[in-house]
Amino acid sequence: MNFIRTSLAVSVALALVACAKSDERRTDTTSITTSSSTETSQQTEPASTTPTPQTPTPTPATGWVVTERGIGNLRAGMTVPEARAVYPSFKVPSSRDSTACTYATMDGLPAGVGVMVEGGKIVRAEVRRGNVATSTGARIGDSEEKIKSLYPSQVTVSPHKYTDGHYLTVVPASKADSAFRIIFETDGRKVLRYHAGVRPQVEYVEGCS
Repeated sequence: MNFIRTSLAVSVALALVACAKSDERRTDTTSITTSSSTETSQQTEPASTTPTPQTPTPTPATGWVVTERGIGNLRAGMTVPEARAVYPSFKVPSSRDSTACTYATMDGLPAGVGVMVEGGKIVRAEVRRGNVATSTGARIGDSEEKIKSLYPSQVTVSPHKYTDGHYLTVVPASKADSAFRIIFETDGRKVLRYHAGVRPQVEYVEGCS
């Protein structure tokens, strides 16, 4: 009888040990599975993206370039109707004298630029302020030396009528342009303003005054 009780006790003990080991294996397997799932989740998590700043698009050139014949598509010698065909907003003040010297207005003309009209035709473009340049790159603020270098052997220098500065007159090299001029007004060192067009109007010292 004692033998039977002992055998039963040993069997129960062995069963408990076996169950404990089985639980440990299940716990280890669960731990490994959970760890693996966490690592996989971390690996597949998408990286955050930061928007790349956009580079501003440069402002396109306006096309308002000065030559001895005028500015942009406004040329000395064009009639008012011809100018209006190119720029529909181009107009001149109403006047009883259609031959009088006056200044045109139009939408889009750069600030500081004037267009002189006389006898019903464009005769001169004036750059009084701003950054509008000539076809060689000359502009307000340039030194007298730079103007001379941009127009080699084409510049004549004369005293300014009202200041201690000068008139730097550019005489075109081409005979076809011999009736036209670009005249820079300086303070003796730098360009203050300039104008271009046909003679004699381009040489008016006081504009339409």
